[in-house]
Amino acid sequence: MDTKRAILYIAVTGLVLASGCRQAYMSQQRDEARQRWAVSRAEMVTKLAEGCYHRGEVGRAQQHLDEVIHSGAPYAPLYVLAARMAADKGDLDGARTFAENAKAIDPKSAEAHYVLGVVEQMLGQADSALEEYSEASRLDPAQSKYVLAEAEMLVAAGKADQAAKSLADAAGRMSGRAEVHAALGDVLTLLARYADAVTSYRTALRLEPDRPDFKERLAIALFYSGAYAEAEPALAELIKTGPDFATEWAQRMRGECLIALRRLPEARALYQTLANSRPDAAAPLVGLAKCDILDNRLPAAKALLEQALARSPRHAEANALLGCILVTEDKPAEAEPHLALAVQDPKFVDRAAAERFLAKVQGEK
Repeated sequence: MDTKRAILYIAVTGLVLASGCRQAYMSQQRDEARQRWAVSRAEMVTKLAEGCYHRGEVGRAQQHLDEVIHSGAPYAPLYVLAARMAADKGDLDGARTFAENAKAIDPKSAEAHYVLGVVEQMLGQADSALEEYSEASRLDPAQSKYVLAEAEMLVAAGKADQAAKSLADAAGRMSGRAEVHAALGDVLTLLARYADAVTSYRTALRLEPDRPDFKERLAIALFYSGAYAEAEPALAELIKTGPDFATEWAQRMRGECLIALRRLPEARALYQTLANSRPDAAAPLVGLAKCDILDNRLPAAKALLEQALARSPRHAEANALLGCILVTEDKPAEAEPHLALAVQDPKFVDRAAAERFLAKVQGEK
């Protein structure tokens, strides 16, 4: 009997323990099912909300989000959208919280890092923004907006060389993305690597030939790279088709190209047209003076430069050219103040030449 009771006891105990395990297992299964349902519902509602958001139905989008946002469903895209909408309303602290929640739920979500970076940038936290953009780019290196945002922050941080390298790598990975090549061209232009910038802009324009901004950037890079023969017709096209605000600077650049190409009659006609349309401006008179200098008409050039300086006394190029003419007239005392004014402008392209003339004048005292 004792043996039978022992066997029965063991059997009953086993059944009890098995029943307890099954209950725990079933409870775990129910919890997992509830969580799967919560995530599935969050995914469905997020898609509905995104559709409303992109159609401009912000109120309806918010209603959809409010249905599930307080449930704590672990679905990162839900919080990413919530962060975007909060930022749109100016609630940056709320946007940061939502974005941080998204990142905590899915640390490998590139979009969560990107949106948090956007919020940090809006809050003026440049270092944090750069860190988040860099992580987003690392997690999804095929997404152009991540690398573009990272490059923007690198440039803002004074790391243009690093931005150029990052964009060059991205251009290799995403050879068909025009915006990446154009951004690389922008950074290379900032670094005064104009010939390399030309190559990048050409690629961007080949990929999207109807982009007027790409044509404009290419024309500028061609000009600064010294490719005047190609820059001149590109600038001429911009003048014909571009907006009014771009016309004047494009005309001045084209005038410089014509002078460099020794097409002086065309340059003179262009600058004269500008002078007639802008009777208070100094730049067209300086352009006309340069034409006269190249035609060896120094007295006429001197008169034009004096007229330009009457309109803009600190015009660096006018001062430099007048100073050089006065040096050739053997009037160093008169030349010195003009050359000194020219070298004070750090943006003056021919500052180094003006400095050499100034040193010559001062050395002859």
